[in-house]
Order: sequence, then C-alpha cells, then structure tokens
Amino acid sequence: MDVNQSALEITGISEETSGIDLFENHTIAQKREKLVKEGSIKFQAPLDFENIKNTGFSTLTKSGTIFIDWNISVIDAGFLVQIQDVTKVKKSEESLKESEKYRRWFDEDLTGDFIATPEGKVIECNSAFAEIYGFNNCKDAVQADISKFNSDDWKNLIKRLKTEHKVQGHQSTHKRPDGKEIHIVANVVAIFNDFGELVQVKGYVFDDTERKEAEDALMGSEEKYRRLFDEDLTGDFIATPEGKILECNPAFAEIYGFQGCGKAVRSEISQFNPAGWATLIDHLRDERKIQGYQRWHVRPDGKEIHVVANVVGIFNDSGALVQVKGYVFDDTERKEAEDALMGSEEKYRRLFDEDLTGDFIATPKGEIIECNPAFAEIYGFDDCKKALQWNISKSNPFDWPYMVTRLKSEGKIKGYQSWQRRSDGLRIHVVANVVGIFNDSGEIVQVKGYVFDDTERKKTEQELIHSKSQITEILDSIKDGFVALNHYWNFIYVNQRAAQYVGVEPDELVGQNLWERFPELVGTNYETAFRRARDEQEIQYFKAQCIRMNDHGFDVSVYPLNEGISVYWRDITQHKKPEKN
Repeated sequence: MDVNQSALEITGISEETSGIDLFENHTIAQKREKLVKEGSIKFQAPLDFENIKNTGFSTLTKSGTIFIDWNISVIDAGFLVQIQDVTKVKKSEESLKESEKYRRWFDEDLTGDFIATPEGKVIECNSAFAEIYGFNNCKDAVQADISKFNSDDWKNLIKRLKTEHKVQGHQSTHKRPDGKEIHIVANVVAIFNDFGELVQVKGYVFDDTERKEAEDALMGSEEKYRRLFDEDLTGDFIATPEGKILECNPAFAEIYGFQGCGKAVRSEISQFNPAGWATLIDHLRDERKIQGYQRWHVRPDGKEIHVVANVVGIFNDSGALVQVKGYVFDDTERKEAEDALMGSEEKYRRLFDEDLTGDFIATPKGEIIECNPAFAEIYGFDDCKKALQWNISKSNPFDWPYMVTRLKSEGKIKGYQSWQRRSDGLRIHVVANVVGIFNDSGEIVQVKGYVFDDTERKKTEQELIHSKSQITEILDSIKDGFVALNHYWNFIYVNQRAAQYVGVEPDELVGQNLWERFPELVGTNYETAFRRARDEQEIQYFKAQCIRMNDHGFDVSVYPLNEGISVYWRDITQHKKPEKN
C-alpha cells in the first residue's frame, strides 16, 4: 500500500500502519460490485475515527467524524483511492440551511421585528414591521429612523437598555411617517460589543392601538362611566382571570339571580360554566377582546340561562392578563326560540319554499343540488324538479367560473350583479349573495346562493342613463352657450359651445367655482343677475359682452333651479348693424 502525505493527514493513519483493507469500510463495501463493473466510483461519506479504532488501528492521531469526497478507480496494481476532506464545506451548507430557516421565521412573524442602531436607523426588519409603520415594503422601512416616531421615548429606552440590557412590555405612542398615531407594545434587547458599548437594538413590536383606544375611551370619564355602568341594562362586570367578581352593576346581579351587587361581588363567574371560562381566558390572552361570545350558564339558584357577552382583557406593562371586563346580555328567550326553530325541519323547509328570493345550493361546477320555487320561477322552470336537472353555469358560462374563483379566496360575495340567460333563453339581470361551503381540507364543495331578479330595475337604470346621454347630446348640439351652477356657484354642467367661448374643454370647468375661475365677473351685470335669480327665484334677462371676447355681445337668460341656476346665452353679435364710417 502506498499513501501520500495528504492522505495520512486526512485519515490520521501513521506511515508504519499496514494491512488496511479498503472494503472494511461499510460504505465502500456496498459499492464494490459497482466499482468492479464500472472501473471507478465517486461518492461522499463520513469517516468515523472511533469506528476505525475499534477495528484495530489504535495508532490513529484523529478522533471524531469528518466528511470525505471519495474517488476510487480500478488499476492494474489494485485500486487508486483519491480523497478530499470536505468537512468545512459540509458544515457551511448545513449552517446556510439553518440560517435560511431562521430567515423564513423572521419574515413570516406577525410581530414587527427589527434591528436598529442606537441612534434609531433601521438596519433590518420584517414585513410585519413595515406594515405596522405604514411602509409599502421592507426596503422603504430600512431607510427610516425609528427614533423619529417618538424621539423622547427612544432616548429613554436607549438609556434603560444600557443598564437593564433588555426591556419587556414597553408601551409607547408612535407617530408613523404618514402622520397616523399608533400605540405599540415592544420587547427590546440590547447588543453590546467586546468593550461593553451598545451597538445594536433588536426589537419585537406589536400594534396595540385598537386595545389602547378602547381602554383610554373607557377610562376617559370616570363619572360618565359610573353612571352608564349603574344604569346599563346590560350586565357589566370586572373580574380576575380566575373568575372572582371585583365589580358589577345591578343588571349583572339581576341576570345571575343575586339580590344585589354586594352578594354578586362575592361570587365567581367561572363557576357558572368552568370549561367555558377557561376557554374564554385562553382566547383573551391571544385576541385581547372577544365580541359576541355565547354560552349556557348555570346561575347559583340552578336556573340555566344563555348569555351573549363582549369581553375585553386588561393587561399590565409586562403583558400579563390582570383583569377581565365584560358586558353580558341575557339571551335565553332568543336562544330558546332559535333552538325551537332549528328543531323543526318542516319549519325551515316552509321558510325556504316560501321565500321570494331564489335560494339554491349547487356544486362548484354549477349542478343544482337544491332550490326553492322562487329560484325555479326566476330561471323559467315550471317547478323545482326541472330546475334540479339544470346547470346554473349555463346561465352565464363566463361569469360562473369567475364567481367560484372569487369564492375560493373570499369565502362569500354580497351584491354580485350579472346578466344571465334563463333556461328558455330570456335575458335577465340578477343580484345575488353567494357563500362558499368548504371541507376540512379547505376545498370548496358547495355554493349556496340567494338570487333576486333585478331585471326591471336594471332596465330602468339603463333607460335613465340613455336618457341622460340623449339630453347631454342635445345640449351639446346647441350652438348657443349653456351652463348649470349649483347653490355654491360650482359648475355642474357646461355644454361644448359655452366651453369654446372661454377656450377650455367642458370637463375642465365642471366642479370649479364660478367666481374663483372667472373673478372678472364680480361686480358686473352677470353677478347681479345670477345672484338675483338664485336668491329671489326669478328669471333674469339682460344683454352683456363676452368676458373673453369683447367684440361679441350676448343675449343672456338666467333660470332659477331648486339647487342653483341655469344660464343660457345667445350670441347676438351678428345681428348688430355695422357702424358707419
């Protein structure tokens, strides 16, 4: 066996070592048949020095495991083995993969993560940070200075970080670059160099504005709150996270069967439904507030009641839930009525069948699974049985796939409008609310729809649009000037001829104020007549020169309108007799 110096250094085998069997290596042994058949093999495999020592090579100078690129060729004298230590490359690849994993976590985090200098310059941030502070993307955010969002607060935060090294639950009001004020809660960590100098600030920011505004509004007026609290017909309470009532109003005591607030305050709301309370607290810690929370409660006197509640979590500066504020409504009667209604399939079927709206359930391909008589009538069928043999996508082959695609992303669509063909070919316009029904895998499996035949209204609307277009066309065809002004002297209509007199397009005048656009009219016969027509609601007639073409004279008529005036003028220049020389 011949071994060069590089191979000895890589494998840790001394020059005196002999008798090494190449095929004692398990990986090489598995590739022996391929090696003999093809004449050479290349592969990468780890070299475990402990396993080598266990085979009798106690003189090895290395330990642990390294990664080797092997290149083995068959030669006349035996085998030529070429090896290269790629351990560093292998570790770099693994490190890169690990780094990529953390980058993905950073980008996908819903909390606004950032790294900044002590002066506030943002060095790096994720998408959530950019969104919180109103930037279009991270690139724009990285050019920002976070200290400018609240300079005094940033200075105090840096001062604390230099002594405390990290600050949790830091709350502050920041002003975004677009001027919007937000309330944030942040955890920040200081990064120091070897000399103990603060060089970077890492932060994790949460936009707490909505909760803070609700809290501030609640605390803004203690007297008003107390009066509303006591007189509110809704049961208001404050409790600990464990459920102990700290405060309540008379309505709360009445809902839960207590003789007064004094006895209610000694109770625990968690005992009315222990499992429901535990779930509510878990959700509050994540969501901060919950609206429309519904549960059955057992009062201390044993009576079951159904309540609907809005609850808000109150957190301390460390982010711990310390109180629960709730607003409870006794919903028992409605719930019992709802349960009674749901208990009778026949009642629902009757409501479904008698609904004047066309109700249907279809597959994503448009096959009708169920419908009511109104649906059958809208689409030209004699009864529901015939409608169930139809495919609604045929009513508009281009519209239906588009609507299903929208449902896959939006879940439901309200007020969807479309021109469609009935089964008998008649064209109708419908307005629909549609809801997608999805399975556990998130795939749309059904489409529920509520359709209203809007054809008559739509046709009337189109006729009005056409009529307005005709009126506009007529007014534009008049060779005399015509404009309409609202009560505030803004142009609401200008015909082509009127615009030509002042050298602009009609659209350039619409919406502009008469006196601001043409100040030269102030103090003239025009202003006097215009104001008299508007204020006294009397038609005015007068003759005047054109404000832009002095050689033109006009015969002007001003008509009062309910919300302004209309002005019509005729060019009478051509009717004037030429002056004698």
